[in-house]
Amino acid sequence: MRRRMFVVVFVLALVFRLAIALQSGMFHRFGRTEMETIALNVAEFGEYSLYGVPTAHCTPVFPLYLAGLFSIFGRGLLAQIVKVTLSCAVSALRCGLVPLFALEAGLDTRIAALAGGIGVLYIGALDTEISGGVDGPFVAIALLILVWAILRMWRDGSWQKGTPWWFFAFCGLCALLSPTLLPVMGGFLLAGAVACPAGVRRRYFRQTALVALGILVFLLPWAIRNDSSLGAPIMTRSNFGIEFWVSNGPGRTFDLPHNYGAYHPSSSPREAATLVDLGEVEYNRLKLAESIDWVRAHPGEFFRFTAQRFVAWWFPPSPAILLAPKLVLTLLAFAGLWLLFRRQPLVAWLFLLTWITFPDVYYMVQWSSRYRYPMDWQTLLCASVALFAAYQAATKRRSPGVAATEPPAMRPA
Repeated sequence: MRRRMFVVVFVLALVFRLAIALQSGMFHRFGRTEMETIALNVAEFGEYSLYGVPTAHCTPVFPLYLAGLFSIFGRGLLAQIVKVTLSCAVSALRCGLVPLFALEAGLDTRIAALAGGIGVLYIGALDTEISGGVDGPFVAIALLILVWAILRMWRDGSWQKGTPWWFFAFCGLCALLSPTLLPVMGGFLLAGAVACPAGVRRRYFRQTALVALGILVFLLPWAIRNDSSLGAPIMTRSNFGIEFWVSNGPGRTFDLPHNYGAYHPSSSPREAATLVDLGEVEYNRLKLAESIDWVRAHPGEFFRFTAQRFVAWWFPPSPAILLAPKLVLTLLAFAGLWLLFRRQPLVAWLFLLTWITFPDVYYMVQWSSRYRYPMDWQTLLCASVALFAAYQAATKRRSPGVAATEPPAMRPA
């Protein structure tokens, strides 16, 4: 049954996304993201560079994956078709795995099927999910596997006997894939330290040290490369100064399109020239200092931007036609999380920790729907819990003779 559910959801999600890609002309859209530009420079010149200078703007996992595609398929139509198709396949894979995760979490089969059905049709960030130019689909899969693995280890207590080696390596890969997963892993580890029994706390701290070591092993070669090429041992990404400055200052707005088009080096030839003259590290340092000075001089404006970004994260304002459905979806997700705390508290805690830690940095920089994309699967699953609970309540009102028992929505399948 599980295999059939996975296959059906995966195939439907893949066909739906490929149809959208074909209809929207995505196979013929050759605009390049920063990650794609880096990948093309690696494939053509063997240089991990952006704007003509060495870069640490993006961690290397996804750009090197793209560089492999461009090396094999070129930079024309064939490469675009392969890139879009693979992105759709990875997104569809996430859709297929979410129902299996729901069953693993002890939720009713009908909730799992509902989450799969909604996932097939729901696309929170179209370019992110389909274009293949950014790493969002891969980060979403990584987050799903991370939460799944921790759920298993904590539920059955297997971490007390010995955490599998692949988990330490996987945490390192997650950090190198996207630094946005580091706060999530930190939140999980901190919560585990609080929750673990006193008698096994020493063992827990040894496991935590091994997780930290696994992350360091993956990030250290990248830091050494950055020290050699950029003159600074950057462990993750170098671009926070750019993004913070682009997002906070005179003439800025809370969201990405205006700020990116007017101020970002990828869109502003003047800023790109300044970055090349100064080098990426110094440019980021100066921009961060300039934006911090602005925040100190205009704390009210910064607070307003931050509040707007916070609201936009949870209640996305665009596209306007989907404003009401996304509002309802988020409210349902909150209700579903509350229901999970009543019946599946471990799953609920893992979701809540993700919702607390993952968005933090994005409250400080310009909002975009693609930033929230990696955790959208959690909101869809929580919304499915709430929807099915509402269906159960309506059914019971029509059938008053049914005994009040534990809601089937929360029973293990």
